[in-house]
Amino acid sequence: MAHGMDMGVKDLGRWAPLLAVLLGTLAWPSVWWGSPPHSADHNVHLANAVEAELLLRSGRLVGWSDFQFAGHPVHAFYPPLANLCVASVHLLTGGLLGWDGSYCVVLGVFLGGFALALFVLLRPVLGPFWALVALGLCLFVDRGGTYAGGRHWYLDMGVWPFGASVALVLAALARLPDCLVRGGRGEALVPGVLLGLALLTHPFALVLFFPMAALQVAVFWREAGGGLHAPRRWLAVSALGLGLAAWWLLPFLLRGSQAEHVGAMPQSLGRLWSGVWGGELVPGLPGWVGPLAVVGSGVAWWKGGSRGRWLVLATWGALLLTTEAPYWLLGLEKHRAIEGVQVVRFRAVGRLFLVGLAVLSVRELAHALRARRGWEAGALGLLLCAGLGVWRLRGGEPPGGTSEPPKRFQCYTAEEEAGLARLLRESGPRMGQGRLALYNPSAHHHCLLLAVPWLERPFFKVGYTPATVFGGKFSTLEPRMLGHLGVTAVLMDAPAEGPLAGLPVLARWGRFEVREVRQLPRVNASTPDAAAEVLSWEDEAVRLRLSGPGATGVLLWMGWAPEWEATREGQAVPLEPALVEGARLMTLQADPGEVVLRFGASRGARPAALLSVLTVLVAAWAALSRPRRPSVSAGSS
Repeated sequence: MAHGMDMGVKDLGRWAPLLAVLLGTLAWPSVWWGSPPHSADHNVHLANAVEAELLLRSGRLVGWSDFQFAGHPVHAFYPPLANLCVASVHLLTGGLLGWDGSYCVVLGVFLGGFALALFVLLRPVLGPFWALVALGLCLFVDRGGTYAGGRHWYLDMGVWPFGASVALVLAALARLPDCLVRGGRGEALVPGVLLGLALLTHPFALVLFFPMAALQVAVFWREAGGGLHAPRRWLAVSALGLGLAAWWLLPFLLRGSQAEHVGAMPQSLGRLWSGVWGGELVPGLPGWVGPLAVVGSGVAWWKGGSRGRWLVLATWGALLLTTEAPYWLLGLEKHRAIEGVQVVRFRAVGRLFLVGLAVLSVRELAHALRARRGWEAGALGLLLCAGLGVWRLRGGEPPGGTSEPPKRFQCYTAEEEAGLARLLRESGPRMGQGRLALYNPSAHHHCLLLAVPWLERPFFKVGYTPATVFGGKFSTLEPRMLGHLGVTAVLMDAPAEGPLAGLPVLARWGRFEVREVRQLPRVNASTPDAAAEVLSWEDEAVRLRLSGPGATGVLLWMGWAPEWEATREGQAVPLEPALVEGARLMTLQADPGEVVLRFGASRGARPAALLSVLTVLVAAWAALSRPRRPSVSAGSS
């Protein structure tokens, strides 16, 4: 019997990683047949992928695009990896899978990879079976919440690129101890590459990896031989990851003043403590997890070895970073950078580790009962019952846990989506060649972005977008403004309001309608008796012809960015930002003649790209070269 059980455990250990990947994809099983969620940010990522493919077709990864949000530097404010992956699948398959199918491929890789990363991190402490149990709880029981991870955040809200960066960091942390203890180029390559990919998926990886990895350095310091061995190896991994991501990361950091700043302040330390016993530790997580995790922390600390101790420190350290306590000690509790970093996102990691510790306490009780260690089983049972009792006495919420208020998952029904697609096919030729404005009365909805993959044309989202909180982006309902910005039609999924109601209707189906916008000049001469003519207008190059009695002032209806440069007959022409009815546009003044505007490299982009290239070469050398064997002299024995 014992031999059969050992064989079963061995077989499970062999197949457990594959089971973990399968469990991950079952969190949204329709990825297998190419049906992704069409809700919230999923539509934003689909639209961004369309834009990313246009970049790839022109041989660019980062540049200026007149595609959305009234023009912006593509991938300058948000990492490009997720968008580029979807676009690459679509491009490499020749569009055979369609945009939904391409999106499903990448989303499925995320779901399976997220599950695998958590599994390989927890397996050394929990074992394969119980690591799968913890994974199942995280995927199918934990409902999650805004900024806190879980199903609600990653699948309902569609913030899966953040989840992908978390998964990559977890995978890097799972491999880092081998590098710290044994050293070697091979051991450093894997966590370094994973860190680089994580940084190119979401900037929070920069904040997440280093404190978690620093705890590993402290825990594994003695096993690594003491001294500076572990810190040096950690620095090597960090340098590799930072170097690989430098081509995007450095320009992003230099644009810090334009980075996203969404209010997400830390909670109080007292609230965290009461949440452990009151069932509101993390939104969407069942309340019993907190008390069980407290018992599991003791088990992991005393019986889990170095990895178990790190898991305890990482769990409660991540949750502590979501409170105001560490920033109060540093005098940073009111610092805007703390709000911008959104430290509450550490909950997304802490909640995963909490489930692991909770399962560990149950696993240890089961092992004690199976081994007939009565005293140990009794002590663990009493501790677990005491924790659950305190939770219930404190008024803990039902075992199902708390979560975000229920939201409608899909934006539209299948019939509505089919009607929208038919409407766009029929009205597309009458929209002209300009931008398509997307209007929904609820400013925070991104549902109509679903139309972008179908039309593959530049668009302007009316109302809130993630870009409106950084980079000086704007929104407008004025038809005149829309006409100057290149919009020729407005698509809406509700009756028009305000100035849009006066636009002529091109087509209508059900709740959807398309209204026509009169296109207006993209440039205006502000000098009397002068004129500005557009000779060519491309994403990164604009040619104008100015005529008039003298120097002519010109307003360009295009979003301003410091990378734009203007020349006339080889001489630089100053470009200045101009605020026009909430829009941050560009102005110039030049003598009559031809003026050329070009979008150049972002600040720090060239040296950063060179650093990334050198890092790739070093990584390739380390991967391909064989380690030198120590020479043995002829007289040695």
